[in-house]
Amino acid sequence: MDAGWLCAINQIFPGIPLQMASQPDVLQSCLQQAAQAARPALERCIENAVAALQVAETQSVKVPERDELSAAWRELLKNKPAWSAQYPADLLAAFKSGPVPTKQAGTSTPALASPDAFSLVDDAYVSQAIESSRLLQQILPLVEQPLAELNMLISAVQGLPNVQPELNPLRPEVFAQTLREMVFAASSEPAITSLWLKYLADPLGRELTLVYERMVNQLELAKIKGADYRVRHTPASGGKGRGSNKIGPGPDSGNGGAGMTTPLPPGGYVSDELMTPRPSQYADLSDPEVKDGMFHDFLVNGGSNANRGLAPAYYATIEEELLALKAARESTLAPLTGSRDAPQAGNPKVPAVDRPQRLVDERSQLNQEMWGSYSRPRERDILRTQLKKEARQVGQVLGMEVVRKLVDQVAQDSRLLVPVREAIVALEPSLLRLAMVDPRFFDDEGHAGRRLIERVAQRSFKYNDESSPEFLTFFEPVTRAFNALNGQAIDDAQPFDMALAQLEYGWDEQDQLEAESRNKLVQALRFAEERQTKADQIAFELSTRSDLDKVPGRVLDFLFGPWALAMAHARLTDTRNQVDPLGFGSVVPDLIWSVKQDVTLQRPAKLFEMIPSLLGKLHTGLDLLGQDPRENEEFFDMLMKLHQPVLKLRRLKSQRDAEESGAMALDSDAMALDSGAMPLESDEPPATPEQRRAKAAAQRWLDRDDLDDAGFEDTLATVHGELTPLEQEETLEPAVQQTAAQDEAETNPAAPAQEAGDNAPAQAADINTDIHTEITPAQAEQTLLSLQAGHWVDLYSKQRWLRAQLIWASTKGTLFMFVSHGGQPHSMTKRSCERLIRERLLRPVDSHGVVAQALDAVAAQVAAGVD
Repeated sequence: MDAGWLCAINQIFPGIPLQMASQPDVLQSCLQQAAQAARPALERCIENAVAALQVAETQSVKVPERDELSAAWRELLKNKPAWSAQYPADLLAAFKSGPVPTKQAGTSTPALASPDAFSLVDDAYVSQAIESSRLLQQILPLVEQPLAELNMLISAVQGLPNVQPELNPLRPEVFAQTLREMVFAASSEPAITSLWLKYLADPLGRELTLVYERMVNQLELAKIKGADYRVRHTPASGGKGRGSNKIGPGPDSGNGGAGMTTPLPPGGYVSDELMTPRPSQYADLSDPEVKDGMFHDFLVNGGSNANRGLAPAYYATIEEELLALKAARESTLAPLTGSRDAPQAGNPKVPAVDRPQRLVDERSQLNQEMWGSYSRPRERDILRTQLKKEARQVGQVLGMEVVRKLVDQVAQDSRLLVPVREAIVALEPSLLRLAMVDPRFFDDEGHAGRRLIERVAQRSFKYNDESSPEFLTFFEPVTRAFNALNGQAIDDAQPFDMALAQLEYGWDEQDQLEAESRNKLVQALRFAEERQTKADQIAFELSTRSDLDKVPGRVLDFLFGPWALAMAHARLTDTRNQVDPLGFGSVVPDLIWSVKQDVTLQRPAKLFEMIPSLLGKLHTGLDLLGQDPRENEEFFDMLMKLHQPVLKLRRLKSQRDAEESGAMALDSDAMALDSGAMPLESDEPPATPEQRRAKAAAQRWLDRDDLDDAGFEDTLATVHGELTPLEQEETLEPAVQQTAAQDEAETNPAAPAQEAGDNAPAQAADINTDIHTEITPAQAEQTLLSLQAGHWVDLYSKQRWLRAQLIWASTKGTLFMFVSHGGQPHSMTKRSCERLIRERLLRPVDSHGVVAQALDAVAAQVAAGVD
């Protein structure tokens, strides 16, 4: 026996001295370990059986059956302590007693040779034999694969030239018979005993599979070479040249290989050569080519080999890696480039969005005070390797590899703040444990493990400065949740579900504080948009009237603009379904008639009677909109001038009547009227054909309060009388803009611009000294068109960079409302947004799915053959 073989034996069976190690010693150690493993295995079997019996009890509709099931699981629990202690001892005795000769292969009960024998056998014994056979039949299919491997290795350890499953002391018959004898010795009712064996069968098969796999791994690590399955020569029977032959036990035999026969070819015996072995069901992931191929299949195609076992060579490699990791000292990590201590990063004059970020990846050293022992990459490596050692299937190992690569990709995602990326690295231990029980959790977008990563990442997009108090408030609960997960045993997705639910609860409370005011603002903008759409329709209807001839253009501008808006407002707020709410529609013909001097001069009395109610209605409608009286001063001045000739005519007629009655003398106006020198027509020109065509408004009208609430306070002038149309808001006098810029530069030289959207000077782009590419108007327009509700942007406002979210855009894409932290609104027109984009004062943030993008990157690496 060579030294390497002895060292391997000593590592697996440390109780055996090197100089005494031999194959019989290895066999005895295997028997000892199998017996020791039987106790926890039986305890788990009983727990599973009790749970299954309880479920069956709740589902049964028959009272006697429910009572029987209840009694079965209660007595089973009572016997659990005694059986758990007794089973290993009974098994060890059975292992050492050797095989029991039987006349029927695969059973441990005597064959009943003739009908007369039945009279000599007790009914209880026959019942026990049947139950034992039934138990074995349920177990065998579950252990077939690892049993075939174990038979080969045990036969080799026993020094047998060929595989002889019936001589394997660890064959399933021994476990089943020992359990059956212990169960029947409990002296319970036959029906209860039958239920016990029925519900213990499947758990026992699963536990035996684990025991057999462990034995196979240990024996192969000890360099035991398995015996071969050979053909047994059997004389022909029935006549010369004819007969049958029995093929030696193989892995496909139901009872470990015994009893499988094939007809002998005519003329003699089959060859004594080795049979072609069945392809191995174990994968050697220590081979890079095998691992790469299976990883690609697992990631891209779903993993057809995920349920395969792991070859002993894999465990040997993992054991070596684990020993090396534990023996290695903690390495001193080189300082990361772009750290917080870099000169630029520490400069408060550098905006948060332009600060260089530290490089983070799966190998990064994290903050120990925050993340404890898992802050060190060595500790994370040790845990990952230990879990790989505990893995029993290919899928578990490959699932953990996906987690490692996924974490590495997310950690390098520059869209996320550094603490968030470090948090994902710190969460790796929990994600690895989750991959052990659910290797493909990352494939399910609705899985709690994947949703937790994505939701934390998406929530972090609310912040663009890791040192801001708002971000620290967000990040503290995340840190607690991730540390709690790393300290838990992960048996399913429930811990991740609970962690996410707790975080969501806190986020919902914060969001509800902002939701009410935000919804109010959005409703106001939506109402303004709906009102303007209705006003545009009304204006078009008014433009088709047949009585617009000779109406001045500025009167039509008023009708198609403010008055159509007032009519639309009245209709939208009407709750009584009136034809003409508030009578605003009836004002239109009166106003049109009142400005036609050729008819009003003929009927001045009618105009005198109409004017008070007409003006009252006009002011009522404009007040309903919330318009400042100064906004329409020019219109009312013009209207008064249009009415002035008739008013003067009326006054002059009164004066003439008084003169004729001797009450007073005519003044100069009356004399001018008599001489024909006074003009009776206004100089206001009638509308041109272009003015008579109604046009849709470029922007939605909002009153001063709504403008302020929506964040327009810095985009428009502060006095309504000074307001320019929204679509012309950027055509303010250059001198005014220049003066404002100079005043700001004198009061605060470090501040390059005012509130976002407030005609900020182009010099503000100097804050982006690292960006030199010019953004064209077409590119700015395309960028704005790509923004949708829910998208994030970095917005320069009041001398600081804010992370804001687009929550509303008009259907025509002419108005946009953003909300920054605390629910602060920022509303702008399309032209304002495009200008800010060109000057890099508004920068869209890519918030595309973090996990999905990371998985795409992993798949691309695999396709390119990059590790």
